Amino acid sequence: MLLAQATPAAAPDAGPPASGGGYLVVLMYVMMFGGVYFLIIAPQRKRQKEQAKMIEAMKVGDEVITTGGILGTVTQIKSDRCIVEIAKGVRVEVRKSNVEVLPPPAAEKVAS
Repeated sequence: MLLAQATPAAAPDAGPPASGGGYLVVLMYVMMFGGVYFLIIAPQRKRQKEQAKMIEAMKVGDEVITTGGILGTVTQIKSDRCIVEIAKGVRVEVRKSNVEVLPPPAAEKVAS
């Protein structure tokens, strides 16, 4: 009998559970994916396209820097590789995807 007094009374029937919470969860996931896309995926795609354009525009005589930090001048271009002269008479063969073409040096303005 003591046990029967300790149990709370059953709550009255509140009816069916509230609906509509599923739409909010879906909306939250869509917004999270959109944020990830615009913050991570879209800029990375843009960089990849710029890298591909730069590789296609590479020509003999361009100054490049390798991913390892070695500076040199392109002396020959092959299908997927290029020959880079890093010192007089020293040439290395690197993949095109591992080099970045440096912009031409800006002409120094002489103050008059």
